[in-house]
Amino acid sequence: MKKTPHTKSNGVSAKTGEPRRTDTSPRTSRPAKPGLTGAKPAQPTKPGSGSAKHDTAKPRRAETKTAPGRSSTQANAARRPTKPAPAKLPAQAEGAKPRRVGTKLTRLLSLNVAAPKAATPAAARHQTETISHANWLLYCRPGFEQDCAQEAVAQARSQRPVLAEQPEITANSGYAVVTLNEQALSYRELIFARQLIRLHHTIDQLPERDRLTPILAAILALPGNFSALWLEVPDTNDGKTLSAFIRRFQPLLEDALRERGRLTADAGSEKLPRLHIFFTDKSSALIGTSDPYNSAAAIMGIVRQSMPGEAPSRSTLKLAEAIEVFLDKSEQTRLLRAGMTAVDLGAAPGGWTWQMVRRGIRVTAVDNGDMKGAMAKNPLVEHLKQDGFKYAPRKTVDWLICDMVEKPAKVAELIGTWFTSGWCRNAIFNLKLPMKQRVQALDGALGGIKSRLDMEGISYKMTAKQLYHDREEVTVFLSRTKNR
Repeated sequence: MKKTPHTKSNGVSAKTGEPRRTDTSPRTSRPAKPGLTGAKPAQPTKPGSGSAKHDTAKPRRAETKTAPGRSSTQANAARRPTKPAPAKLPAQAEGAKPRRVGTKLTRLLSLNVAAPKAATPAAARHQTETISHANWLLYCRPGFEQDCAQEAVAQARSQRPVLAEQPEITANSGYAVVTLNEQALSYRELIFARQLIRLHHTIDQLPERDRLTPILAAILALPGNFSALWLEVPDTNDGKTLSAFIRRFQPLLEDALRERGRLTADAGSEKLPRLHIFFTDKSSALIGTSDPYNSAAAIMGIVRQSMPGEAPSRSTLKLAEAIEVFLDKSEQTRLLRAGMTAVDLGAAPGGWTWQMVRRGIRVTAVDNGDMKGAMAKNPLVEHLKQDGFKYAPRKTVDWLICDMVEKPAKVAELIGTWFTSGWCRNAIFNLKLPMKQRVQALDGALGGIKSRLDMEGISYKMTAKQLYHDREEVTVFLSRTKNR
């Protein structure tokens, strides 16, 4: 028997006779797959044939013979190089069933189930579920926007410290917007706010030829009906130029809302919220609602007064507005009766005295200055040229009214003395505000009065507002009530 001679591994394929590649660079015609070398796998030779050096450097895959019953295609597939199998997870035991290969979406689709929602951290869930922002629109005297917003934010913080980021305030605009979470604002406890409105929509660019359509669409998106429609503008010189525009626009919007049944005058409608459209200019509108039990009952929050011809000064309008704002009709009838007595500190020239005299109340006017006009020789007026801070009545009077120009802390101390000494039952007085830190000065003055009355065990009702006819001042109403 002939023996097959051994052949050396000389770089020639034992099967095809063609030169075998010995470099390791990938073929240019076909990129190499990850995990495979660029060389074509060499065919095996019998043991002992070829160089040990080449056998060690270039290991060759054993040739696979076609088993009986298998096609050449199946055999070639078996010889085709495969990608390396993915490494097993540490938790997977030997002999366990292989994991399915494929994307998460593919497996879910094959099972015909929905993908589970990603878990939300508990803190995020709590924040999403419990915190909802609400914007509030407040009208105020121009120049007091910062004080108005500061006071509202302080009231909200007393309920819950966490607040949202506050909008920017425009100086001398006559309004402010504050953003709260779940806090509520009490209009009666706000001093600088003339009106309190829950803001729902802001439209920045109204088309010049059709302002009605976008405003109406925003209103119809709100729930419920409304008892009144108030079109308002800032209390500024620029705002006054819009008066003619809103007078023309009001009936158009009113008719559209009535046709759609959103503006009603049925019995009981006075309990429904009012609808406010606040025009900062002709192209911008803020849309909101007000609670009739937690807001001012006048358009723009202004209780306007007519200047009486007989009054000696315009300061009479401040007391007239204060009576309308602080006392309802029944209280005016009960507390301002003819024959009552009053003391007016800082009375000259007699504007506040005139409001009392016209109601039949006898007034002791205390001022070193002269009374003027009808108040100079009125039989209901007794004029005493004395220092208002040193005067003390001989007996209790029904009313103390005071409009003296002095620091708020000094006036507050005087008022506290009158009430703790039992010299008066009711009072309306003004606190003149400093140019800076007005909220702090006001809180200190009012807090001082409250502390003295609380210490003496006196029951009282106190309300303060910066009225329309006030300037750099705040008007306060203080009244004794029955002991608790």
